[in-house]
Order: sequence, then structure tokens, then C-alpha cells
Amino acid sequence: MTVKRYEEEDFLESREFPFYITSKEIQPGDPCEPHVHEFIELIYVAAGKGNHFYQQSSYKIKKGDVFIIQSGAPHAYNADPDSHLQIYIIMFQPRFLRRELQLLAKTTQFIDFFFVEPFFREDTHFQSRLSLQTSEQIQLTLLFDRMNQEYLLKQTGYRYLIKAMLIETFIYLSRWYEKSSDSPLTAEREKGVIEQICHFIRKHYAHKISLQQISRLCDMSRSAFTASFKEQTGMTFIEYRNSLRMNAARELLETTSMTIISIAQEVGFDDVSNFDKTFKHSEGISPIEYRKRHFPHSAQ
Repeated sequence: MTVKRYEEEDFLESREFPFYITSKEIQPGDPCEPHVHEFIELIYVAAGKGNHFYQQSSYKIKKGDVFIIQSGAPHAYNADPDSHLQIYIIMFQPRFLRRELQLLAKTTQFIDFFFVEPFFREDTHFQSRLSLQTSEQIQLTLLFDRMNQEYLLKQTGYRYLIKAMLIETFIYLSRWYEKSSDSPLTAEREKGVIEQICHFIRKHYAHKISLQQISRLCDMSRSAFTASFKEQTGMTFIEYRNSLRMNAARELLETTSMTIISIAQEVGFDDVSNFDKTFKHSEGISPIEYRKRHFPHSAQ
């Protein structure tokens, strides 16, 4: 089946305001057209039930389900024969909320919902989603209706209101995700889980993913996960993550004129002294000394 590719200009309002929202009705028998795009999509099922085709897998969806689709993932929807689907679709580029997303990413709940859950949905063993309670559904429907109305009418200040409401949406979803995540994600094969974890860390090494979060997702104690992870990789979780951070830091020190502080933040360190210590432990010299050897005329 052909997968249609959408570009930013096909949906998002503009480069300055890379955002789009709509409410869509899908009836039984409507064409199921897989598509892919290079922006983030937030889906809320406001009514009905059906199927969500994501990557190579299919998932049942129903009223109250909310999930994130990261860029580059082929997906599609259809309604069950005896039902229909009403879905809200929000599309945006990360730069639309760059500063706000960075601040939200300091919280465990947001990291779990925005980064961890959609990543592990790529594996059929991980089938978590956020399913809202009735009161939460009402609250989110009202919020999305207001956002949709603002986007359609485009009255004075609508962009500021939409941005504020989208931030409000993520805060509420993060709270609800935390409340709903009592049951950890599981996998049939421990080796496959660790491989997925390694893949996840390689993609998100700069984010503040903790050992506690990762072990909880694997339905393991921290000690059991640490032992299994080290057995398969030869390193602890922290050592593995830091090795990726140091690889990225070395490349930035060699190829850019970014300041040491900026590089530390880029690879996931808030504390530059901790970055210096970790880098020196890895390379035997400080980041400044390393740069002098490889990029002697750069800014410090």
C-alpha cells in the first residue's frame, strides 16, 4: 500500500506559526490511507471506536484515547463496521513550543507521555496509551473545541491563546498519564527489551530519562534491570548514556564553535561542572583542552 508523504506546508499555517488543528469524522468504509509527515501529531478520540495503524502494527482505539505520533512514523485510521470515529488532530513542529517543551521535559510525566510512550509503541510488546476518564474527556473536549474555534476564526491574539492552550493541554495530559501509569509496560523477551532500551537511549540520550523510569517500563526492579543491561551491553545504564553524550560532545567540540556551556546543555547536562567532570573521566582531559587540540581557534 502506498504511503502518502505530507510536507509542512500541506497543513501547518506558516513557518512563523507551524500549527494546525481540526476535528475529523471517519465513517465505516471510509478509505484508510497511510501517511507520514515530518511534524508531530497529537490525536484525541472524542467518539466511537476503530483501529490505528502505526508502523507495521494495528491497535484498537476508542473514545477517550489520546496518543502522540512523532515525525516519520507511517500511520492511518479506520472506523469499526458498527461504529464511527470522531478524532481531534493537532499538528505542530517542535520549534512552535521549543522553550516550553524543554521546560516540560524536566518532569517525569511529560517525558513518559511525549517521548517514552510513543517510542515503545513501535514494538508490539509495548501497547500503552492514555485512556481518559469521563471527567477528563469532557475537560479535554472543551479545551480542544476552544482551540479549534480560535484557529478557525483567527481573531486578534489567536496565536497567543492557541499556544497557551496547547501548553495547558500537555500539562493536563502529563498529569493524567502519571495517574494512569500504575501498570508498567511488559515484554515477552528480556533481550528484546534491552535492545529496545538501547535504541531508545541512542535517540534520546540528551533528555533526562532516569534509571527508575526505564526499569519501571521494563517491569523490573532497578537492580534487576541494571544487572540485565550490564550483562548485555557491558555497561550500566548511566555509563551507556554518558558514552553517547560524550560522543556527541566530542563531535561538537571538533566541528563547531559552540561554547562549552552550550555543548553541555546540548548533550544533556544542566551543570557544566558535571559535564567537565564526566568528559575528563571519559577522555582524560577537559573539554577546553580537547577543543584546543582539535579546534584551536574556536570560542570557549
